[in-house]
Amino acid sequence: MHNKSLFGIILISLIIAAFTLRAGHEWGDDFSSYIMQAESIVDGNTQEFVEHNAFTIFESSFQIGPVAYPWGYPLILAPVYALKGNSPLALKLPGLFFFAAFLVCLHYVWNGSDLSRNESLLLVAVFAFNPLLLDFLDQILSDIPFLFFSTLALLLANKNPRSMRNNVLLGIVITIAFFIRTTGILLLASFFVVEFFKVWRYRADPTFFKNTLQNILIVCGSFGFMWILYALIFPGGGESYFAQYQAFQFSTAWEYINSYFDVFSQFFGETTVWKYLYYVLWIFFLIGLWARRKKETIFVVFFLLWMILLITWPSWQGARFIFPLLPISIYFVYQGMKSVVNTLPENYQKTGQIITHGFWLIIALIFLFDSSTNAYHNLQNDRAINGPYDSYSTEVYKYVTEKTSPDSIIVFFKPRAMRLMTGHDAIMSMECDRILKGDILVLSRRVKIAENHQIRPEEIASCNLPLDEVFRNSRLLFTRSTSEQTPDRHQ
Repeated sequence: MHNKSLFGIILISLIIAAFTLRAGHEWGDDFSSYIMQAESIVDGNTQEFVEHNAFTIFESSFQIGPVAYPWGYPLILAPVYALKGNSPLALKLPGLFFFAAFLVCLHYVWNGSDLSRNESLLLVAVFAFNPLLLDFLDQILSDIPFLFFSTLALLLANKNPRSMRNNVLLGIVITIAFFIRTTGILLLASFFVVEFFKVWRYRADPTFFKNTLQNILIVCGSFGFMWILYALIFPGGGESYFAQYQAFQFSTAWEYINSYFDVFSQFFGETTVWKYLYYVLWIFFLIGLWARRKKETIFVVFFLLWMILLITWPSWQGARFIFPLLPISIYFVYQGMKSVVNTLPENYQKTGQIITHGFWLIIALIFLFDSSTNAYHNLQNDRAINGPYDSYSTEVYKYVTEKTSPDSIIVFFKPRAMRLMTGHDAIMSMECDRILKGDILVLSRRVKIAENHQIRPEEIASCNLPLDEVFRNSRLLFTRSTSEQTPDRHQ
């Protein structure tokens, strides 16, 4: 019965998610790199991708990302790309699969604690119908696959006692999470911290010390073996992440503490009412964290390490970077509510349980209504979205491909998207002089985009550059340099 209920919740969630997917993609650049990496895997030219993307990353006004993202997510996309090519709808489908797997994993995480099966199903429904997560499935990004593997790793790490098979599997899962997102290394760090404290606490017990040390060696051995295979097969590029840390500032980190505290409220909604509800639930989170700190120590350690990473990262990452912490947060909130209910007089505890269950049921139903409404409006709008796949942008890509030399360099506010669509090297420029590193300048004429990583179209004349307008549509302005002497752009 419970398996049927779980299947029903996941099926409804996937139907809503499928109806929420749009035919294109919003303006972004990260998704472009993931698709190009998948393409390079299919074509067998991963090193060539790294070389071209390095030019884009380091010749732009600032570093817009790593030279190469971890190859795990592109490897997931590769079979879809091999079958359907650069089809955004098709490339979003793996996200649905991993979201369903995440929901199954959640059920086992919570069902393995002291939550009842009905309580576990209730909280799974809260995640299954959550508008923030379902809307995010429209992105071709690594966050949802990573959410599954990070949750699975926490489930395996929290098992006690663990068998050798479990330890091997834990090491493999952590490695896959690391292959998808470099920050997956925090899962291994969390495992180390918890095991170290176990060794210290029971250091007088030689049997326990031996077993714990064996657990560490097996997990690390599995991780090391998988990492060596990964390093031999795929080229580097992820090390460019560390260069971004040069922009770290203590003032920014302090600001991010408040910002990331507030961003958790987006799980519920963005209106003021939801934010105040979140503030109330935060109290229950602290109660639940304290109550479960010994039984789910790995959750606490991972939460803290992940937050330290977020607040020290030089650039703002937004709601998607707290996704791995959401299951932990909601779990501790629920456990905090249960702890409060258990302190009530015995004749009031039943009422407290009904109120707790009713609260989360109402939340799940509100999420279901909001997500269904979003899906309905998307279908009514024919899954349309303004972005790099729309007709106006496609018109520009066609012009670039047909009318310019294959080795020409394009200056565009989303250079990786331009390379994905045209095969031309591209850079982003917010300075006049840097524009001369390219042969072609493409400017967005849309108000919101025009203020994003480019010189505004109405201000380009002040650069006094030898530019001629050669193409224009209702969204994009296209100009070509007429300079007879162009600097060596590849230096």
